[in-house]
Amino acid sequence: MGILDKLTIALVGTLPHDAKQMRSWIERNGGKYSAKITKSVTHLIASKEAYKQPADAVQQATDLGIHVVSYDWFDDSLQGRRKLSAKKYTWTVLTKERRKKKELKRLGTLSDGSKFRKGCEKIKELTGSGTSKKSAVVKPRKSKSFFFSTSSLVVPPTPFVSAKEDLLRRRAERESAPIETINDFTSPANRSPSSSVPNPKPICSSLKKVPQAKISHWKEDYHYYQDVTGFEYKIVLVRGGESSMANYHIGLLESHTKPHVYWALVQYKPAKVPPVNDDGSHQHVQHPEATRLLSLVTKPTPVPELPYNGELCPRNSDFATASRSFRHAFRDLTLLSWEERFDTNKTLQKARAQHLNIEPFWYGKPKMGMPMGMLPQAMGLLTGEVSGLEVRGDIDDGYVRGASNLPSISAPLTTYGIIGGSIHHDAEELRKHEVARMQKIKDREEVERRSRGQPRGMGVNHNRPMFNGAMGRPTVDAYGQRINYGSNGDYTKYTVPMPIVRPESDVYPGLCHKNDQRLEDELQQKEKELRTEKVRNVLIESTPEIEKKDWNSKKEKAD
Repeated sequence: MGILDKLTIALVGTLPHDAKQMRSWIERNGGKYSAKITKSVTHLIASKEAYKQPADAVQQATDLGIHVVSYDWFDDSLQGRRKLSAKKYTWTVLTKERRKKKELKRLGTLSDGSKFRKGCEKIKELTGSGTSKKSAVVKPRKSKSFFFSTSSLVVPPTPFVSAKEDLLRRRAERESAPIETINDFTSPANRSPSSSVPNPKPICSSLKKVPQAKISHWKEDYHYYQDVTGFEYKIVLVRGGESSMANYHIGLLESHTKPHVYWALVQYKPAKVPPVNDDGSHQHVQHPEATRLLSLVTKPTPVPELPYNGELCPRNSDFATASRSFRHAFRDLTLLSWEERFDTNKTLQKARAQHLNIEPFWYGKPKMGMPMGMLPQAMGLLTGEVSGLEVRGDIDDGYVRGASNLPSISAPLTTYGIIGGSIHHDAEELRKHEVARMQKIKDREEVERRSRGQPRGMGVNHNRPMFNGAMGRPTVDAYGQRINYGSNGDYTKYTVPMPIVRPESDVYPGLCHKNDQRLEDELQQKEKELRTEKVRNVLIESTPEIEKKDWNSKKEKAD
């Protein structure tokens, strides 16, 4: 079923397409084409000129009640793939809407003009400005006072002064007035000796403020520079702290006008503002106007604890100068060249930070799908290695660390920082790995010792209590040495000589040597018997039952 099914369409006037092309579209979408106006025709597509004349076909279609529509009805129906209502596309409705819009536009202009004139009249009534008429002369009123009853005063007419003239007069007086300064500390030598009354202090409220020129924002003349990849040279560098983050904003600007000039700016926000210590000392207060003038000719010294806004290169510089200052500032803050900004796993940054003992700022890689800027060069220029701080191309680039004079670029490494914390984590992981490796070696040696039948190695104090006993600190260590504790926490060890034990049967001192030899022989004999008994038990456990009986019988015979 086509879009124009059960419709018979005729054409009249100059349309966007010729009749042959439109006939093929009508028949292809299920409709019928008619070259003449008949009762079977349902729609007549007419041009604007044909409807205005009007043409004979338009007149016939109107008499027969056929929809006279514009070409937009036919086009919108085919584009939307459905038959649209012809009511809002008929030339009758379109003509009425066009007339209504023209009338509203005319009435809107009249209404705006009426509102403007009423507003002007109201302003004239309130301020009296905006007219060149002179004010009427005010006649003096006769005084009823006794003292002035005979006087004949004439009040001169008040000349009219418009608001614009009054504004220009006051501006001229303000610009021509000299700048007054206040000296609160007047020395005795400057005072007049004849005057014993102190001079009154000048009133600050009576002085007029000197108008200052409005400082234009850089966005009026510049925008952030973008390279060929669409990367915007506006980066944020962060550094972790104990309680908050410090960050740097660095931007490379390009002028709106051509030929382009460039400018590099930097903004620093510290991690936190330290508390001010009130030591009671009086600080010299400088006049605010003098402070403002000095700030125009001298660059303030950056302080790590205070915010900082500054420029990296002069305004209206060429691209090479601005780009070089941008890259040098990036390297001062991150210890990486601009070509090394995509350092994998922060290997270069951690090595250089550990070498200099500096906590650098961290640059975050753009999100996936966003422009990343020009990638590092294939020749390896302006890139370095882990072994040192040098970067290939430093001499040609003219880089000197700290030349940008930025605050807080040499903060020490801390465990709270992004890079310092990563270095500490790596060192801790390495220590744990080494401890685990040594423990594996000890376990392997212990297994080998146990397999050879050797006893398990015991520590020095394995048979001692882990903590002090109920009687306090021990007085003898594991080696039998006496421990003497001092009052200040130190201790000393000493050995008590063992006494010589003599047998009770010894009466004569000359027989001590013979008795000692006899005791030693007895001990050796007992040890020999014990070893023989152990060997016999081992052999009995490892031999069959028949051999055990033979062994026992032999032993009995031997006994």
